[in-house]
Amino acid sequence: MKKTILAIGASLFIAAGCTTTETPAALQPNPFTGNFETTKTPPEKRVADLLQEAKQQYDDRQYNMSFRYAEQAERLIKENKFDPKDEATAVVIQGYCLLQMGLLDDYAVDNFGRQSGALTKFRRVLEITPTSFRARLGIALLLFRRHGESIRKAESLDQGVLWLEQIREDTRRSLAGDADSALRAREASRKYGVLAANREKYLKLGYIFRDPNSQPMDKEGKRPEGPWLGSVTQGEEELAMKDIGWALEDAEKGVAVEKADADRALAGASTVADSWRKVRQYWRMAALKDLQSARDRFLEIRKESVAANRVDKNAPVYFWVDRDLTFVYQSLGGFFLDIGLEQARLKAIAAGKLDDTLESEARRIYCSAEFTSWEKVESRKNYEDSLKYTVSFIRAHQEFERLRVKAQEKADFDDINANPFLVDLVQRYRATMDELIAEERGMRASMILEAAALCIDPVFQIDDIDQAMVFAEQIKALAPRNPIHYFVRATAYYTDKNFTDAKVEYAAFLRDSSITDNAVQRRIARQRVMECDEELRRAGGAGGNG
Repeated sequence: MKKTILAIGASLFIAAGCTTTETPAALQPNPFTGNFETTKTPPEKRVADLLQEAKQQYDDRQYNMSFRYAEQAERLIKENKFDPKDEATAVVIQGYCLLQMGLLDDYAVDNFGRQSGALTKFRRVLEITPTSFRARLGIALLLFRRHGESIRKAESLDQGVLWLEQIREDTRRSLAGDADSALRAREASRKYGVLAANREKYLKLGYIFRDPNSQPMDKEGKRPEGPWLGSVTQGEEELAMKDIGWALEDAEKGVAVEKADADRALAGASTVADSWRKVRQYWRMAALKDLQSARDRFLEIRKESVAANRVDKNAPVYFWVDRDLTFVYQSLGGFFLDIGLEQARLKAIAAGKLDDTLESEARRIYCSAEFTSWEKVESRKNYEDSLKYTVSFIRAHQEFERLRVKAQEKADFDDINANPFLVDLVQRYRATMDELIAEERGMRASMILEAAALCIDPVFQIDDIDQAMVFAEQIKALAPRNPIHYFVRATAYYTDKNFTDAKVEYAAFLRDSSITDNAVQRRIARQRVMECDEELRRAGGAGGNG
């Protein structure tokens, strides 16, 4: 499943989701706290300066420092009983900083006990100002990000569940004396060894087979150990793993395995697989709950923004929410796609497919008209909604860029060139605007590229070749030096079985693309060129559709 983290621009209140993937460390004790005074600046001015510095540090991605400035501003606001709205501003900055650092829920710092996470901060803002747009948006972003953490835990078990099914099938076939029984036994034994080692690592981590956050945190920041999430106890799972290992050890050595031992091994594989499925289902449902809640909150924000603009045409429309909804619906589509593809893999395993053909066969089964499931239908619906919001965002963002360019052009040097300070200011303004426009064009091109993929790849079930061609032209207009538009167009032709034009476009991509930056696409393109040649030979060189 595609994991996408929201990114809502450079400024604090335009966006909050773009972040690094580094593991966040808990914030250390506040260096600003204390009763000392180093300046006689009026408190109002100090608060304003602290908030401004907090915003600047946030824009510079110095989230730890931004948090500290906002925290000190909050303290001064409370001490002097200033406007609660100022307090809300200080707390919401803290919330976004914690969000960026991955501290979503309450956490602990050694010797300082429980600390408020981003969710607690945003809820505090809503207590002060119940209609706060920034806090509501922050919670939506937080829920989307938290769903990603849950889905990663679920996905960490995907390979294990799949291998357990393969181990069971390979073991059954090897013990049945099939022609490839030796190969099957070796494969099952190899996978079991990797699986057992990874299981030990997961147990040590303590947050996959147990959910620490399911237990309340006390003031010292301590939690009781979360309950075991599997369908059997940890001890029962250990015994089942040993039953599998003993049978495979004998089978790989060519030693006859007694029927009772074989039955225990097969039952053990099913037991462990079912237990892991239950754990995975727990994290999937946690992810789905957060994802659906994030979707509903974004939709509410979008509805209010559009309604406000209808009443007052000068009221700004927060069109960035369309990008957020694009990512949310893509994730929902991917959620159901993963389940559907797993169903198809189980069919392929039952048919005896080995690793080298398993994925291609699973995709073929999933994309076939004969394969039907509720998850497949839901996946298509969500990908269609994702595409709808992508198109809406692209249109709004193009208009946004046009207005930004127009604003830039209004900075006229002729009226101010007598003042060198203003000249420098305008120059820096224009340079900043140029950087933002270039950066956001790259972002828009990436979104268009993903939208094109939705239209082309059969697993997404949209199959809109004409729209993919439109996207290819938009990508070319945004980034003419990037040859990826050839690849998009070629893949659209290839999917439409127009092998003549597909070959031409793939060849153009191979000619202009980088062997390092586009290595994956180049490998696909070379393979597709050979397939196009084969299809054209088969059709007598006629080419065209069919």
